[in-house]
Amino acid sequence: MLEHNGTISLTKVHALMGTYDPPSGTVDDENQTGNIIGAMLQFPTEYTFSVVGKTSDGDSYARDVKALLESILGSDARMETRVVPRGTKFIRVSVKVRVDSASMISSIYEELDAMELTVMKF
Repeated sequence: MLEHNGTISLTKVHALMGTYDPPSGTVDDENQTGNIIGAMLQFPTEYTFSVVGKTSDGDSYARDVKALLESILGSDARMETRVVPRGTKFIRVSVKVRVDSASMISSIYEELDAMELTVMKF
């Protein structure tokens, strides 16, 4: 979290303390993920998307999540995938990928949320 010169940026301190105000004209409500993420991370960066979905037949949900990310990031994107069953009805899928911006993270979360079997994203 230290900047290149060994200090923490004031923006990051405000984000961590819950006192961060996004730039004027920027939407700031409970539906936004990009404002704080943009303040906390330096891009490009590695980011892990985690979703929980209903298991319909085996690990088709995990394949669908991976296919969705490939369609956005490209088939040559490097992905580290971890799949963990959550009982008999749900599965957690975590995928670590390289992202270029906070808006990219937000749009991927929107796409993951739009998947029919997704019940939670974090």
